[in-house]
Order: sequence, then C-alpha cells, then structure tokens
Amino acid sequence: MHIKEIQIKNFKSFQDVKIQLNSDINIFTGKNNSGKTTILEVVSLWHECFNKLIRQAGRGTTNYRRGDYILGNTQEKYFPFEEINSVCNPNFEDIFYQCDKTKKIEIYTELENQDEQIKIGFKIGASGLNYIIELINFKTYDFEKFNSFFRNLPYPIGLYYASPVLAIRQREKFVTPPQLREVIQKRESATVLRNRLYSLYHQQQDLSLYNNFISDLSYILFNNQEQIEFFTSSDIQKDTRVIVNYKLNSRDSEKDIALLGSGTLQIIEILLNLYYYEQRTDMNLVLLDEPDSHIHRDIQQRLLEILTRFSNQNQLLITTHNEAIIRHSSLNHLFHLDQNSAENYYKPLSHTEIQRLGERFKGIYPIPTNPIISSLGSPNGLDFINAIEADHLIFVEGEDDARAIDLLLQKSVSPRNTKKYVFWVLNGISHVFKEILHYKTVFSAIKNTRTLWEKSVLIIDRDFLIDEDCVKLAQQMEVKLGLKTYIPQAYTFEAILLMKLDLLSRLLVKWIKNKYSQDIDQEELLRFLNTAYQNIRHDLEEKYFNDECLKETAHKYIAIKQSLNTIFNYKFITKNEVDLTILCKNYIKNTLENQEYFKLTRKEDVEKILNEALQVYSISFNIETDFLDLLKTVDRSVWFEEWNFLRTL
Repeated sequence: MHIKEIQIKNFKSFQDVKIQLNSDINIFTGKNNSGKTTILEVVSLWHECFNKLIRQAGRGTTNYRRGDYILGNTQEKYFPFEEINSVCNPNFEDIFYQCDKTKKIEIYTELENQDEQIKIGFKIGASGLNYIIELINFKTYDFEKFNSFFRNLPYPIGLYYASPVLAIRQREKFVTPPQLREVIQKRESATVLRNRLYSLYHQQQDLSLYNNFISDLSYILFNNQEQIEFFTSSDIQKDTRVIVNYKLNSRDSEKDIALLGSGTLQIIEILLNLYYYEQRTDMNLVLLDEPDSHIHRDIQQRLLEILTRFSNQNQLLITTHNEAIIRHSSLNHLFHLDQNSAENYYKPLSHTEIQRLGERFKGIYPIPTNPIISSLGSPNGLDFINAIEADHLIFVEGEDDARAIDLLLQKSVSPRNTKKYVFWVLNGISHVFKEILHYKTVFSAIKNTRTLWEKSVLIIDRDFLIDEDCVKLAQQMEVKLGLKTYIPQAYTFEAILLMKLDLLSRLLVKWIKNKYSQDIDQEELLRFLNTAYQNIRHDLEEKYFNDECLKETAHKYIAIKQSLNTIFNYKFITKNEVDLTILCKNYIKNTLENQEYFKLTRKEDVEKILNEALQVYSISFNIETDFLDLLKTVDRSVWFEEWNFLRTL
C-alpha cells in the first residue's frame, strides 16, 4: 500500500498543489524555501490527523455500523496547539497559508493497494488556540470501504521521520515503548538514539535483524572495509540510563556513541527508521529530511543503494539539494519544486522533457536534472560530468532519436534500475562515420571506473543499407572499434512501428484512449492499418523506381563506402558505382515483393499510413509530436521485439 497522490490546500507555502507520488522512492529537490520540508510535514500532519481521529463507533448511522472504525465525530475534533507534534511551527497560525487562519487547510491523499484505491481527506481550521480537525465529507464517507481497505486498524500506518543529526545528548534515560513511539512522532527520534539501538538488539529473539542492520551500516560507512560494533551493559529492568558504546575494529577501544561524527550518527538514525523492530503495518512511510547532510560523497551513493533496496517495503519521501544525490538518482524518483513557477501539479522528472534543441544540434543531449542542478547554484559542465559518471554513453544520429530511445529505456528496465544513460547526438549518419575515430581517440583517454569509450554504444538507422551490410557493419564496428552497434531492421526508428501491425493497433488504441478518451475497436483498426500499409507500396514504387532516386541512393552508398574503408582500413564495400546502383534496385524490388515496406518507409511514410488508418475516427497523427506521445503509452503488452536490445544496456 502507498500514497498515490496527495493534494495540499492552504498549508504553509502551498496554496493548492497536487503531487503524484511513486510507490517506492520520492526525492524532492529545489532551492531553499521551495517547499521540500513542507511536503514531509504535510504527510506527517495527515498521518497525525488520522491517528488523532481514529476510533470505533459506539453506535451505527447511515454510513457506518456500530463497532466500525471511523475517523472522528462531530464532538471530538478540537486539539490544542501544543498537541500537534508533526509540524514545527513556533506560532499557532504558522501552519496556515500566509498565516491566514480564515482559510482552512485541506489535505487529501489517495491511497492505492494493488488495484484498489481510497481517498482520505482532512480539513483543519482554527478556534481560539485549538485546531479543529475533521474528516472531509464525514457524513457521507464510505466507511464500509474504509474498514475493508485496511487490515491493521486502528493504526494501519507507520511513519518515521528523520531530520539531520548534528549531535546527540551526552546522557540518555531509558524510555518505555509508548514513550519511544511518542518521541518519534514528535520528530525527536535522535534524542532516543541509544534506546532505539538497545531495543533493536534486545527485543529480537532472532538477532538476524540486528545483524543485518550492522551489516548495512558497515557497508554504507566503510564499504565493508571495517565493521562497526555496539556494546551495552545497561539493563532496562535495573538502570535508569542507557549507555551504548561502539568500536570500529578489534584494536579500537570502546567509546560512547556521542563521540561519533555527525555523518555516522545521521546514517544510524536513517537506518533505525528502516529497521524499526515493531510489526509491519499496512503502509510504512519513511520521511528523510536531507539525509545526505554531513555525509561524504561515496557514502551518499551507498546510502542511496540501501534506500532503494528498502523501498520494496517502505514508501520513502526524501528531501535534498545535494548535486551528487540528484545525479545518481533515477529520473523516475526525482521531483523539482519551484515556488516561483505556475506549476501546481508535480510529477517525477521522467515526465519532463527538455525543450527541443534544434535540427542541427550536436553534442551531449542534456537530461532533465541539469536545469535542476543549475538552479541550485552548481557550476556549468554538468553534461560532461553526467557522461563520465553514466553507465552508458549512447551515440545517436539526431535529437529525436535521443528522445525516443530515452523514453523506451525507461520502459525497458526495472523500476528499481539505477543505471544512468547519457546521449551524444552526432547530427546525421554522415557525421557518424566521418568523426567516430576522433571520438574513439578522445573518449578512450577519459576514465572514471571505465573509459568513456568502453561505456559507449552506437544506435543508427539502417537508411539505404541492405540487410547483409547492416549485419556486417554492426559486427565490424564492434570488432574493429570496440563499439557495440545496433541497427534496427526498419528504415528509421519510427518505422519499427510497422513491423508488427497487430502490436501497433493495440498501442494506438491505448494512445487514443489516453489522449482522446475514445474507445475504438482494435480489430477494426488493425484492418485499416493493413489496408493503409498495403497502399503505401504505390508511393514507394514511385519514389524508389526512379533514376534520380536510384542515383542518389547509390551516391549515399559510395559516401558510406569511402568512410568505412577509412575506418576499417580495408574495403568494407567492394562494389563499384554501377554495381551499387543495380544492388540498390534489386534490394528495393525484393523488399517490395516481400511486403517488407518498413525497410523503405521514412518518417513521412509512417505518418501517412497512420493518418490513413485513423481518418475514419477523425484523428490525425503528426509524426513530429505524436510519435513520442505514442511511446509514452508503451508497456510490456505492446513492446516490439526490435527494441529488445535496450534491455541489455
């Protein structure tokens, strides 16, 4: 179970904002005062409202039965200012937008559990120095669904909030489990760090949980080069104080954990939230406010790895303005907050597109994190840093190829895949073969864990190349240059859609449903696509069985022949100009006879086929804008085999 979406009205700096959350990791970035911590506070406040209002009904009404769990009633809704612990505010009115108490706060969450959703909203008003907290639409709320949705009522939600830790108390008294929960609720968990360590060890019949905690802690802090150990002689049955000492190795002497550095204390605090020993609830929310504070760069990366692993059982909400954390995070997990923009609906950055850079753009294609990092005040040169730190540098012909492949990469890998991809746009096939040796020379000398060249991949259109030369070219690029190369069977990346018309019809049905809210019959659309696909043959014959076109195609072959002969230092293509013209003519003829039109269709041909098939529905298709929009609806059910090479990256 997780929060799918949250809406915030009139709370602190948010007048009316919606946020679409991931079920696993959500990392909020932005300048200071952009609202990062406010999001954590509003989630914490929503949870506190839930816990304050939950109770069993003493009698039944029209929308609940006696004994059902309900959220409040008309009498018990007043809560003193001092009893609200989830939000840090020195003054009563500070939690209201512009400190205006006349405008009630509203917090809605939509929870999702598999395919079932439920919406729970609270409104908060003011009466003197009391907050009035009520469930929105209490009298008509579906409490039958509410009671069946949760399995662990009355407290089905666990929430753990960790703020930056500079230091801990020199002395710490033992507290009871209820007191421990209350302190955590008040966002003061660092004040009971020793109690939590003590509880994690002593309240486990099986020490595997504690041992795993130590293992993860040692990995994050020392990359398993050393192992931290904790010791205590305190006894909660006899002593008033809890004392916890530590050692970093067998030669080290025991010291009180108050002597640990702020970074180490911060990591312990974060991990304790993930290893909380109490029984799991329906939903666990872990809120981490700047967990990277006081932490070294390498430790940040290992921490992110552990957080990703724990996101299977916890929904994590994290704030940061750390450039290294941002660059090493998946776009699917990143949100950028900007109070100066008109944005009121935040989604992960994977939904964000870079503005078009122009047809003649050449070089590193930027990723959406760059504007974010720049806005945080980091220096320029971020694109090249991204390339050095990426898992793969992907050479493509044009900007549109980078956009399309990037979208499909997001669809092809596991949601928890943390690999990074950077694109280098070469601006046309001619530049690929003219300049690739220069890139090899330079990129072979630039190294992080591997050289840039070792991480490089080339993806190009086949254009006019015959099947035999496509296969040969890909093989030789890897053998001679060490550059893994993929050349799809279709003439262009867009033409891959025509390789499986059944898949294309299903993809179009999904796209039309999403964009136009229109249901169409897939079998009927498939018939229209087949007809339009056959009709394109006439256009292809006119285009290619033309002396000028054949001559142009042959000249392209000659150009690539000369470039490749230079690259491979031998005659990659041995045929002369006359032979190449005949070769091209025979290839086009055989392709048309085999009805493999996708090997000859360019962007404009794909657009024509789709428009002809869709005209009966009064829908037009623009290949420049709608192709990427269409790819956004791709999932496993409409995945083309020709894209499978992306799964290997």
